[in-house]
Amino acid sequence: MTTVIMVAHGTHGDVLPFVSLGRVLRDRGHRVELVTHAPFEPTARREGLEFTAIDTEQGYERFLADTPLLLGRGLDRWRRFYDAAGLFDQIRFECEVLKARHVPGETVFVGRHTTAVSALFAGEALGVPTAWVAVTPVQYMSERPAIHLYSTLLSDRLDEIRIMLGLEPVADWAAWFTSARLHVGLWPEWFDRAGVPAPARAVLTGAPFGDDMFQADVPAEAGELLDRGAVIVTGGTGRMIHDDFYRAAVDACRTAGLPALVVTRYRDLVPDPLPDGMRWFAHLPFHQVIPRARVVLHHGGIGTVIRAVAAGVPQVLLAHGFDRSDNGIRLARAGLGSWLPERRWTVDEIVPLLRAAAQAGEGYRERASEVARSTRPGLLGAAEAIEALF
Repeated sequence: MTTVIMVAHGTHGDVLPFVSLGRVLRDRGHRVELVTHAPFEPTARREGLEFTAIDTEQGYERFLADTPLLLGRGLDRWRRFYDAAGLFDQIRFECEVLKARHVPGETVFVGRHTTAVSALFAGEALGVPTAWVAVTPVQYMSERPAIHLYSTLLSDRLDEIRIMLGLEPVADWAAWFTSARLHVGLWPEWFDRAGVPAPARAVLTGAPFGDDMFQADVPAEAGELLDRGAVIVTGGTGRMIHDDFYRAAVDACRTAGLPALVVTRYRDLVPDPLPDGMRWFAHLPFHQVIPRARVVLHHGGIGTVIRAVAAGVPQVLLAHGFDRSDNGIRLARAGLGSWLPERRWTVDEIVPLLRAAAQAGEGYRERASEVARSTRPGLLGAAEAIEALF
């Protein structure tokens, strides 16, 4: 039995694809362990995966609270973030876990592109075949600044970890970034064609869904609003969102006369009180409620983008940070949605897009359904590519 050890970091949109991938690999007869943030343990174990936490529940909340540091200017903010979040110690711990789990000739390492340096370090030290998995195209598009970041601001501490593993300091970070045996991109080909394409080394396997692991009843109040043609407003599962996002989204829905379900873990980010016809929910089962929504007004995370397209539901993105503007551009080029950067988050600009989306009708659903049908499932292809490393 081959053992697959996966290392992932981030919010639900980053980690849940690895849980889903692990479920497929487990079903295909492999032992799978996920090394990630503590709050994902119940989900991972429910899917039959072994689990090692890299932090505690409280530590993960501190990690999310520190992520707004990344919204500043200058690359030095990344070093401040790594130091504040204790990420160098975390990388060292992950390497120790990978070494302890290694069975010669029977182990494969899988890591999240860019952040899971432990998977590449340990794979190099132990001679283990390693896959680096990107969950969004921007992870490839941002390789050049990431290489600069690693080679300048982070290299001293990272090379200390390599020495601990018996490795030499990295001499060529650009070559190191491509050193995994396998590179996987978890998004569909239509999404790739709509923007800067992934590098030739990347195997595109289609988009996974991780939200279907959260089985829950839809609250009656939410169902009533959905029956009235409600908009789903969400800024994702993390805190790294522009301060004006929820205010702008709520103002636009009120002006457009549309009821709304505002979904976020963080009540303090949401205007209080909300207007009539709007309700806040900490969590909702998106795979159940998005198909019932009139429009999805969201931050632009790739998981929400792909889920809404698959459901045939029009969407408007208020995009800010990292991959989200690029996701908005790709969605608009594919004719499947619209987007605005944060400098244009005004009622005058959002409301026309919101009303157009609300009136899109069956024509939009037919186009989206056609695109969704052309997208092969992401998890089986990714699992088969990883199995080729065995």
